[in-house]
Amino acid sequence: MRRYYSPILHDGETQADDVGELFGSAEQAVQYGARVARDIASDPDCDRDAGTVVIVIDASGAEIARHRVGEAER
Repeated sequence: MRRYYSPILHDGETQADDVGELFGSAEQAVQYGARVARDIASDPDCDRDAGTVVIVIDASGAEIARHRVGEAER
């Protein structure tokens, strides 16, 4: 298990994730980041055009994924 972090960029500001989550693989962490982005987009008050992004970062500080809120899954 490794710790991964999912800070959120919104309106030019970063909402830090100082706690993170433990996952067995980077792919699980990437999927979690996508789920967080979908959850934010599902909020009726969410501005899907605001450019909000959920970033997934591994324990070494390397960015492994970005998920734009409101962007269709590929």
